[in-house]
Amino acid sequence: MSTQEEGQWDRERAQRHSRSSSISAGLIDAPFARRIVGAVGSLSSGATIVDLGGGPGLLAIELHKLCPQATIIGVDPSEDMLEIARGNAAKAGMSGYDARVGMAEAMPLDAGTVDLVVSQSSFHEWQDQQKGLAEILRVLKPGGSVILRDYNRSWLSGWKKALFGLLHPLDMFRFTLDDLAIMLTATGFSQVTGLGAGMQFIVQAKKPQQGTGT
Repeated sequence: MSTQEEGQWDRERAQRHSRSSSISAGLIDAPFARRIVGAVGSLSSGATIVDLGGGPGLLAIELHKLCPQATIIGVDPSEDMLEIARGNAAKAGMSGYDARVGMAEAMPLDAGTVDLVVSQSSFHEWQDQQKGLAEILRVLKPGGSVILRDYNRSWLSGWKKALFGLLHPLDMFRFTLDDLAIMLTATGFSQVTGLGAGMQFIVQAKKPQQGTGT
């Protein structure tokens, strides 16, 4: 889901995106949610998860199924998209779902209040990737984790580039797993780990515990 300025996601476009995403939720969002929970382990009761660029809230719903005691906050720049997310969450029985207007570079969250930040396919659309990562570091608690999934430029080569270029613009393939790992480390994250790299890479990192330097 996009984290660009809200005006670029009007109600009609938000509804189209929600419909298309709903069709593939079982193939995309559910497996990613399982991978997230498998990577971070059990979250304590009352843990706070931020779904950054969460769009229609489908990943949040899948995370809720696995972590029903967690508080899940969806952050997206489009109020139209968040309205759809609130409706989807209500249908899924997520009475505590919290949808907030915001961007990666300026999240409406207090510092040190979040246990886990997840982002699916929005990293390449942030206005300033390094600033967005710094903002994630700010809102995470010491020891908190971030897991990002985005399109992998290293995968796009040869015939793949030619074929996909016929079907869709290729501007989402901006970064590689190594690019993001370098940016995370430069921002101050530790334990940066690649969890997979195909058409999309997945990277996990942690905010260091205070005073440990690790």
